[in-house]
Amino acid sequence: MDGSDGQAEAPRRRVGKRPRVIGGGAAVVALAVAVGVVIANDEPADIAAPYACRTPAHGTAAPASGRSAPEGAADFDGDGHPDLAFGSMGSVKGGSGGGSIEVAYGAGDGTEIGRCQYLTQDDAGIPGDNRDEAFFGSDVVARDFDGDGYTDLAASVFDWKPSVIVMWGSEDGLSRATRVPGTDVSRVAWDNNPILAEQLAAGDFDGDGHPDLVFGLGSDKGLLKGPFGRDGTPAGTGRVPAPRRPAPDMATANYGDLVAGDLDGDGIDDLVSFHDADPDPEALWSELDRPVSYLRGGRAGFTQPEGTRLPDAGEGAIGDVDGDGYDDLVLSPRGGDASRSSVTVVYGSESGPGKRTTTVDRDTPGVPGEEPLDEDAVFFTLDTGDVNGDGYADVVAGAPRWDVYGEPGPEQVLFLAGGPDGLSGEVARLFDGDDLGAAPGGDADFGAAVGLTDLDGDGRADLVVTAPGSDTVGGVAWLLPGTAKGPATEGVTRLSGDTFDDTEGLGLLIGGGEIAL
Repeated sequence: MDGSDGQAEAPRRRVGKRPRVIGGGAAVVALAVAVGVVIANDEPADIAAPYACRTPAHGTAAPASGRSAPEGAADFDGDGHPDLAFGSMGSVKGGSGGGSIEVAYGAGDGTEIGRCQYLTQDDAGIPGDNRDEAFFGSDVVARDFDGDGYTDLAASVFDWKPSVIVMWGSEDGLSRATRVPGTDVSRVAWDNNPILAEQLAAGDFDGDGHPDLVFGLGSDKGLLKGPFGRDGTPAGTGRVPAPRRPAPDMATANYGDLVAGDLDGDGIDDLVSFHDADPDPEALWSELDRPVSYLRGGRAGFTQPEGTRLPDAGEGAIGDVDGDGYDDLVLSPRGGDASRSSVTVVYGSESGPGKRTTTVDRDTPGVPGEEPLDEDAVFFTLDTGDVNGDGYADVVAGAPRWDVYGEPGPEQVLFLAGGPDGLSGEVARLFDGDDLGAAPGGDADFGAAVGLTDLDGDGRADLVVTAPGSDTVGGVAWLLPGTAKGPATEGVTRLSGDTFDDTEGLGLLIGGGEIAL
C-alpha cells in the first residue's frame, strides 16, 4: 500500500525551501502575516539540531578526541564518536504510521549517548509532511554520500510514492535534507506487489570508491550512483536486473529485503535479495518457500552469475566470519529441514557465495537454549561485527514475536562467534528480553532489530537491540558493550521513546524499522 488510494499526487511544499514572496510594500507584509507565511530567503531550511537527550541517564558528550570513528561506523558530526539512527514505523503528529527517525550521538564513553535528535517530515528541513502510512525512515542506511567526510543518512519514505530522502552530516550533526530526484520503484514481472516492500541498500556497487544506493529492483534506474550532489542528484543511474524467477512454476513472490557486501573479494559490493513466494499464510514450515537471489556488482554493472544457488531464507547479513578476506552471507533459513532457530553461513569465495556452508542451531555444541516448538520464535533479524576483538566477524540473531497473532513466549537474541573455521557454537550466548527488562510474554518484540558497531572505539563491536513495543508497550533500545567474551549485560545503556520525544499518545515503535550504524 503506497497510501495514494488512487488519488493524484498531492501538492507539497518545495523540497527544502521556504516560500518566496515577490513584491513590495506593506500590503505584501500584511498578506504574509494574515496567511501565516514566513518571508525568508531561498536558502534550504535546517533540520532541528541535536539536543540533550530527554532522559538524563545517558551522560553528556565527551570532548572531541581528535580520532576518527572506526572504519565503516556512522559519524554524522565527525567528532570521532560513532552514532546510531533508528528507523521507527510508529505514529507521529498528524500521521498514523507516519514514521520517524531517532538519532543517538555517541559520547565515546562506553555505550553512553551524548545528544539526541528526533526527525519527522514535519521538520521544516525535511521534505514532505507527516501523513498516514508514509513510514518515513522504515529503511535507513548511513554512508558519506557526498564525500565531504561526514556520514550522511538515507531514508526511504512512501508519501504518495516511494522515494529516498538524504539527510546530510555536518559538524553539527544531521543538518540539511533533500529528496533524491527521479527514484524509480521495483519492476519484477513475477513480483505481484513490489511497491509494498521497497527496500534500500548502500554499497560501492560499481567499484569507483563512492557509495551508491539501490532503490528499485529490476529498474533501469534502480542504481543511484555516488557521489551525490547536495541537491540529491546522483552522479548517474544504472540498471538493477530483476532476479530470475526461482522456479518455473512459481507464479508470484514479493521481495522483502536487500543486503550488500563483497562476497567475491573483488573490492566491489554485491547485492542479495530475499523473497516470499508463499501464497498461503498457513503453510507448514517444511513447505515455506523463501528464495534468495544474488547479483554480482561490477564496473560494467550488475550481473547474475550462472549456477549460484543459495538456501531459502527469510533474512540475511554479510560479514567475514572466517577471516579469509571474502565476505560471507549469513542467513536465517526457512522451510525444508531447517531448524526454526538456526543460522546458516554461505561462505564467500573468488567465485562468490555457495560452495561451502555451515549451519548452527540449538543442537550445535555450545549453543544455549532449547529448540522452540512454535513458528513464531524464528530469527527475523541478523547482523555481523567483531564483538570480541579477535579479527573475525561474529553474528547476532534476533527472534521477536512480530506477529500480533503469534504465540506468546520468550523473545531472544543469540550471539555466535566467528573464527578461523567459520561460525560455531563455542562461547555462544543467549539474551532473553526478560534479562534486560523487556515486557514479558512477547509483547515487546525484543530483537526486532539488532546491530553491531564499536561505539567507544575499543576495537570491540557493541550490540544494539530494539524492542519497538506497541500502542500499549513503550519502545526501548539497549546498547550492550562488547567484550572478549561477547556482549555484556553490565554497563548497558537503555534508550526509550521518551529519550527522543515526549509527546503523549504516540506509539513511537523505536527501531521498528532498520538501524543505521
